[in-house]
Amino acid sequence: MIKNLQLAQWGIFPLWLFLTLSIFLRTPTPIDETRYLSVAWEMWLRQDFLVPHLNGETYSHKPPLLFWLIQLSWGVFGANEWSARLLGPICALLNLCLVRSLAKQLWPEQQKVALLAPWVLIATLLWTLFATATMFDILLGSCVLLGMQGLVNAAQGKSLKGWATLALAIGLGVLAKGPVVLVHLLPVALLMPLWLEKQQPVNYYRWYGFMMLAILAGAMIALAWAIPAAMQGGEAYAKAILWSQTADRTVTTRIHARPFWWYLPFLPLFIFPWLAWPRMWKSLLCMPWKTDWGIRFCSLWFISCLLIFSLIQSKQVHYLLPLLPASSLIIARLLANAEKPATLISELVLPICICFMGLFLLLMPSIPLFANMFWVQAMDYSWGGSVLFIALALLGVTLYLRQLSILAVSMSVVFAAVTGYFYFFKFTGSAYDLKPAAEKVKYLQEQGIAVAYLGPYHGQFHFLGRLTQPIEVVPYRHNYDWAGEHPDGYLISLEKQQGAHVSYMQRQRERWLIARTGRQTMQLLK
Repeated sequence: MIKNLQLAQWGIFPLWLFLTLSIFLRTPTPIDETRYLSVAWEMWLRQDFLVPHLNGETYSHKPPLLFWLIQLSWGVFGANEWSARLLGPICALLNLCLVRSLAKQLWPEQQKVALLAPWVLIATLLWTLFATATMFDILLGSCVLLGMQGLVNAAQGKSLKGWATLALAIGLGVLAKGPVVLVHLLPVALLMPLWLEKQQPVNYYRWYGFMMLAILAGAMIALAWAIPAAMQGGEAYAKAILWSQTADRTVTTRIHARPFWWYLPFLPLFIFPWLAWPRMWKSLLCMPWKTDWGIRFCSLWFISCLLIFSLIQSKQVHYLLPLLPASSLIIARLLANAEKPATLISELVLPICICFMGLFLLLMPSIPLFANMFWVQAMDYSWGGSVLFIALALLGVTLYLRQLSILAVSMSVVFAAVTGYFYFFKFTGSAYDLKPAAEKVKYLQEQGIAVAYLGPYHGQFHFLGRLTQPIEVVPYRHNYDWAGEHPDGYLISLEKQQGAHVSYMQRQRERWLIARTGRQTMQLLK
């Protein structure tokens, strides 16, 4: 399956670099990427590295590690877009390196597993799509992988190194995205008797005692920031970062609140395209659960975390990104030891599935279900045709080799993803590029003209326009009051349809971003 070990070992880095280039094919995507870049921008302006701010207000929704890393990049290269956005791909590269290192620990006598694991991960579609995003989940994934390495080290007798690594991973994970890192790490640590080799002696009191010490040490790392930040940020900010941001989202939240089963329809996406490979399913049926502790370790990691995240009310697909290394390790372990295919036809199933994806993209604009979706109707046949071409090339390589190659699958998926970025933002980029609107806001503020945003403002303009002043936020019910008080000011709103009496208008995703003067807003009453 791996005829060229050098290619398998080093080829992953050029493939990662090619994926990284996709950040130059698109602008920061609203509202998540633009928001986080704006928080980092305000931290840079204020030179306040303790309490993050957004639009002049304390920002308690996320801890500061990503913002600190952006400050570090700006300290070296200056405050710019490209160095900040490179942090996502760098964290993705760290994921790839750590998953290879963890595979070596779990299966030290099986070199192929360590070689294959990064290739499986980089081609897992959900991971590929988020690998270059300026978000927190891939960064958290690196912390989780570091913590898993600590648990394996502790189980293998390297007690001091293992528990110190786990403590560091917990501390960094909390600083990356909060206590959710414990949801990933604690179940595996608690379920140690189920995955550790039976013949290996273990002192349970020692194991769970050191686990508690590691949690406390990790908490101390996080509290070294949280306590001073709470004192400086005020009572509301302190309550948010120390309690409500975690407890409320877990139990009582209405933000992304979804039912228990919500993740189940997305499970195929978690392991696509590998679920379309019959050889993987055949190996899965014969998975050596009882004799392979590495498989038990990764299986319990994936299953326990998926169950806990299903119980938590707030759900988003990207919350599960730190789980994907677990499934990638299992798939790499199974495929590394899979028997050669009995028939060539079974090897063609995966390339044919990608061919169908290309056909679907080709036909999508003509499907009635997507008739009202702007981004679908903006496309031409280039995207689907390119994906179909890549799939046919994979099909040809498989026919030539008489078997499917993991490296060929990974390259095909990454090429298809980068192609998708190119065509998607080529045809719909104006709906995702808020730089023109941000520059208009900056011009108005520099001229001393009042600018306000109607409804919730998520920082879409601050970094893109390099704004140095907050934007006033006006509740929906007070729009005409504000317009009457500021006839020459500009009120910005996000609306479902194109509006009348506007000074500026552009698409923002599936909606319209509209700016009206106070006089134009009052004309809507007539």
